[in-house]
Amino acid sequence: MNNTLPVIILKDLVLFPQQEVRIDLNNNNSKKIIDLATLDYSSRVLVVCPKDMMEEDLDQTDLPNVGVVGEINSLMELPNGTIRVTIKGVKRVAINSYYNYELDKNLLLADTFNIHLPKYNELEEISYVRKLKKLINEYIEENPMVSNSIINTIKKVDSINILTDVIATFIPLKTSKKLDYMQEINGLKRAINILTDLEIELELIRLDQRLDESLNEKMANTQRDYILKEKLNELKEELGEEDEKTKEIQKYFEQLDSLNPKPKIYNQIVSEIKKYEFTTESSPETVSIRNYLDWVLNLPWNNESEDETSLTKIRKELDKTHYGLKDIKDRIVEYQAVKKFNNKIAGPIICLVGPPGVGKTSIAKSIAKSLNKKFFKISLGGMSDAAELNGHRRTYLGSQPGKIIKALKYCCTNNPVILLDEVDKMVITEKGDPSSVLLDILDHEQNNHFMDNYIDMPFDISNVTFILTANDIYSIPEPLRDRLEIIELNSYTEYEKLDIAKKYLIPKTLDNYGIDNKVIKIKDDVINSLIKNYTREAGVRELSRLVETIIRKAMTELVEDKEKNTKTITLKDINNYLGNFRFENHLVDEYHPGMVNILAYTPYGGNVNLLETIKYQGSGKITTTGMLGDILKESVEVALAYIKNNQKAFKLTKYEFDKYDYHLNFLNAAIKKDGPSAGISIVTSLLSLILDKEVPKNIAMTGEISLQGNIYKVGGIKEKIIGAYNLGIKTIFIPKDNEFDLVELPSDMLKELRIIKVSNYSEIFKEIFKK
Repeated sequence: MNNTLPVIILKDLVLFPQQEVRIDLNNNNSKKIIDLATLDYSSRVLVVCPKDMMEEDLDQTDLPNVGVVGEINSLMELPNGTIRVTIKGVKRVAINSYYNYELDKNLLLADTFNIHLPKYNELEEISYVRKLKKLINEYIEENPMVSNSIINTIKKVDSINILTDVIATFIPLKTSKKLDYMQEINGLKRAINILTDLEIELELIRLDQRLDESLNEKMANTQRDYILKEKLNELKEELGEEDEKTKEIQKYFEQLDSLNPKPKIYNQIVSEIKKYEFTTESSPETVSIRNYLDWVLNLPWNNESEDETSLTKIRKELDKTHYGLKDIKDRIVEYQAVKKFNNKIAGPIICLVGPPGVGKTSIAKSIAKSLNKKFFKISLGGMSDAAELNGHRRTYLGSQPGKIIKALKYCCTNNPVILLDEVDKMVITEKGDPSSVLLDILDHEQNNHFMDNYIDMPFDISNVTFILTANDIYSIPEPLRDRLEIIELNSYTEYEKLDIAKKYLIPKTLDNYGIDNKVIKIKDDVINSLIKNYTREAGVRELSRLVETIIRKAMTELVEDKEKNTKTITLKDINNYLGNFRFENHLVDEYHPGMVNILAYTPYGGNVNLLETIKYQGSGKITTTGMLGDILKESVEVALAYIKNNQKAFKLTKYEFDKYDYHLNFLNAAIKKDGPSAGISIVTSLLSLILDKEVPKNIAMTGEISLQGNIYKVGGIKEKIIGAYNLGIKTIFIPKDNEFDLVELPSDMLKELRIIKVSNYSEIFKEIFKK
């Protein structure tokens, strides 16, 4: 007859018929099951133990086909909300199916039916009962740690079914073994298995006693943990089994011998292995020591990859993936050339500085590939904890090595290329200063004995090629900057972007998409339109995305229109694919007196900002707007003082600054502006307004001005000129002291620009206002 019962699942606990258990329930579903059983099922539940105790997410296939009906004898709620329940096993039942309770899907019910027990030969049953009782008595006598309370319980029991269940609850067996006994419905089979298990337990007890006798002499001078370990070793030897820990220790020594580290390091690692050998499995230090050994024995102490020595192959590989970038390519080739004469030379420490998208990260990967070295990238942007680089001390829970050691373990060589990305964006907090740790890492005088807090042994990282990247060199702490070999990667001109798109971006995209370059073609005017009208960047990152977009759309057209086999992308297609222009590639249409173009430098490349000045009736008050920094505000004051001091030279009226107020507005107000390089532009803007003479819109300028009108050197000239060139500026005024910076600009661009080098403002005044 079928009978429905609510199911309670108990892990690591098997309930037998006649057994009474007390359990504490703090799970809401278990509490609901107990309430349901009490109200609707006569205080009866079906108690089951899952087949796999390690499984977290159980389903019905993980539950057994046999369970025990349990009767709830007592129920008490403790002050902390836990329910304490006493359940007594009644009988085994077979389970037909499990299903979810209709009113609460989180609760489980089961359809069960009674099990018909087999009939046994009476003499055979009596014989097994006597044998079990005799053996359990021997077991209790031999094992002083076991209570003899079971003797009175089994004395009057003559049923093989009841007797085996009582003994199964009493013997200290594994949960999986007890589950097997619970699921076995044949009492005689259970008796045979229990007799076997009892014989094994008795033999183990006797063997343990012999071990005790052999180790008595060591008891006085040896700790208890050591004695237990010796017992275990002798037990394993008696059973003919090899200790797993012994195997593990032997493996550690084999690994250590293959590493061949320096004697001092060798001895320190041996000390850790010995410490692990004498640590018991129950000790919390065991896992910590094992993790530590796994780290130190898997580090590339002497494992060095073989570099590519052919300078031609190195340069060819670098040229294959990147346009230009001559300085960094030459530096890598020079390093390999020097290494042919001195193989012991330390790896270079290079910092690539430039705006986003010019290829800083990707060239680092190409360098590693060209040199046949492993590559690993560590992002420093936002890093505030110094321990991320040099690790945590082993005294802390969950401690681990820093990212430098992790990189070496990952690469499996001690001479990889490690990229430290965005070094200018590290943060100093109460957790420490990561840049101070980099001082040790990047110093050739110290990094051959780099000490990670976790490893706590000197590791030679002098063979590592460190490449750092940054957008703004002035955001790098000066002590760290002093250790770096700075190589600047400039913004690209429009001609360079066109070349990069044709030679690199388009072929790479077509190759990635698996399409021939004869199937889809892109004309130069299309690429120029993408550069001028859809991007405004120093590098080519956004241009690369746009190239991928238009090629995907062209491929989609080819798939949809089966009559077409090829596609040439035109300007009309660009408008359909990308919509209207995102940027207008020209300056302000209408210029008035008081408006001047200022060359600006940002971490994202050069740019042109517009300064506009107006005047109105007042008393000589100066107002500035446009999110200016203190240095730029001081430049306004210097410019104003210079003009007042030279009113006769500029032919200004005596009371010009007494009758009017002036408002200087620097456009792009959302961007913070600072620095002294706008000095000559401020003077020009004021004079243009006062003299009512318009400054041509294709002129831009940069330079710091003094009270005497002298013009001094400023930074970022290359980026500023490239940014101005891309926006159509034709004439540029720069300080004469910056003349050397022009050498690194493309010659084709210099031919199209008129760059005027000045040392005093009178030269600018003559060029703009007197002609």
